[in-house]
Amino acid sequence: MITPFVIDEVLFKILIAEASKYINRPTLLKIKKKMEISDFSEMVYSPVEEYMEYFNGLSVDGLEISDVDRELAVKSVELGAKYGLLIADSMHLAMMKKKEIINIATNDADFERIEWIKVWKP
Repeated sequence: MITPFVIDEVLFKILIAEASKYINRPTLLKIKKKMEISDFSEMVYSPVEEYMEYFNGLSVDGLEISDVDRELAVKSVELGAKYGLLIADSMHLAMMKKKEIINIATNDADFERIEWIKVWKP
């Protein structure tokens, strides 16, 4: 089970990594400016589209993509404040709490201070 935030984070990182290959000293501002060029945008979106196909295949094979509703958003704000998390991370945590999931695979050390989950480093 994942949330749309997982897809967003993965695809964003792929896009930034690909765009960074073609920009000297890349910054988000430089990447956004360069993305205005259609040929560049299409080129750096190629691996994003490829990975999205992978996600689609996982969905067909049973991967659940859970919706985010108002209740989950409210809970994420509460958990974010309690544990000092950024919003995307607190959304993941709120979904874990809702679905009673205690394991997470991540390199994000912020999750290590949450006593009721087990962090698995990929």
